[in-house]
Amino acid sequence: LFTLFFSVCGNHEDSSQVEESSLFAPRSYDHLDGRSTLKIGFGSCLDQDKPLSIFKTVKYAEPDMFLMIGDNVYGDTNDGELREMAGAYRKQKSNFREQDIDFPVEAIWDDHDYGLNDAGGDYTHKQASEQHFFDFWEVPEDDVRRTRPGLYREQRLALKGKTVQIVYLDTRYFRGNLTPTDEKGAEGKERYLPTVDTTQTMLGETQWAWLEERLSSQADFRLIVSSVQFLASGHGWECWSMIPHERTRMINLLDKLGVENVLFLSGDRHRGGLYRLTTDGDNTIHEITSSPLNATTFPSSEPGPHRINGPTYTDHNFGLITINAEEGKITAELLGKDGNSVNSLTVQMGG
Repeated sequence: LFTLFFSVCGNHEDSSQVEESSLFAPRSYDHLDGRSTLKIGFGSCLDQDKPLSIFKTVKYAEPDMFLMIGDNVYGDTNDGELREMAGAYRKQKSNFREQDIDFPVEAIWDDHDYGLNDAGGDYTHKQASEQHFFDFWEVPEDDVRRTRPGLYREQRLALKGKTVQIVYLDTRYFRGNLTPTDEKGAEGKERYLPTVDTTQTMLGETQWAWLEERLSSQADFRLIVSSVQFLASGHGWECWSMIPHERTRMINLLDKLGVENVLFLSGDRHRGGLYRLTTDGDNTIHEITSSPLNATTFPSSEPGPHRINGPTYTDHNFGLITINAEEGKITAELLGKDGNSVNSLTVQMGG
């Protein structure tokens, strides 16, 4: 498992200068094995030009780690050129340092830190954008992501003799084309329509094969990070439902492998919500969407066929996942900017 930290380049810095310039102190997750609970914070949509005050609340929640699951900076441009990306990351680095973050951070990208709004696999500058990601998050030279296209990866954490698997999907690098709406702004058809072209992909065949292999491995608790919503439907924004055969493929894969009670973590939507689906194999899939951390909010309602526990939450928020190894339980909470719990669901493993 890699740990994120920032180091100073050059040959003449003394140790005090290096310490002052570090953003995340080196650490591992080995200490978790002796504990029975694990707290994972997560969020998306963090604008480098707006205050990061929500991280004071995140720190108060005392997560063992925090997942930045996309739109971690807004460095995209309308023409897809990367002229703004480096500056956006520099500003965000300064912002993070000011927050004095004291927990490890892991990351995957979405469109605004990929380089072009709603972009997919045909994005021209994706290799260059990947290098910006590696540089900002200080991905080690021997990390597997530097050896292959795309940012997908897996973490496995030991917790009181149990295994927690976190799968990070790349829903940008390989994604196929979306079908533009025929009625822009109409409810349920705001920007896109579900494609009928079954050649379009969300993950690409290489990532699909990797995912099946990883989900075939043993784990007691499974989290799947998808920058875009998986279960949510009824709206016409980017989500897995816009490539419905790929969404069905995922559901069928989980049924085939007997992967029960998986929890998806998603962002992107500038609103938070909870979702649940029972599959044809009588398996339950759960999802928690958290967005935005500090970016623009859009206070309006939307249909939610698989949404549970009320409407979406349309103010700044972050997610908090608490895994209890002894009780075999995952609690997923949506917390407001003041730390108040605004919605939650419980996943009972084996139930």
